[in-house]
Amino acid sequence: MKVLDDFDFTPRRIEQNEELDAVAWAENNGWVVRKMQWVGRKSAPDRLFAGYGQLFLIEMKRKGKTPSRDGKLSAGQREEFARFAAVGVKVHVFYTGEAAIAFLQGHMPLV
Repeated sequence: MKVLDDFDFTPRRIEQNEELDAVAWAENNGWVVRKMQWVGRKSAPDRLFAGYGQLFLIEMKRKGKTPSRDGKLSAGQREEFARFAAVGVKVHVFYTGEAAIAFLQGHMPLV
């Protein structure tokens, strides 16, 4: 049987793995991390990262094979994140644990 030309054998990592990589790294490097969930509401960012005098809200999305297939924010998430933006709080969205880790490293004091 011939494999179709458009079949992709690239290994995939699920969103949860990427998120947990960032969480493990952060907790091992002085950050306090909490899973977020609203009572009676939907569309909370995934995690709150607190450390070094800063708070960050982070949403992890799944990386797709192409940018057009990357995980997208739901309508509820776009609305909720806009509420935060209206009061000056940015929700950071990352597609890989590596990108989230690099972001957090950039907000740590140089030693």
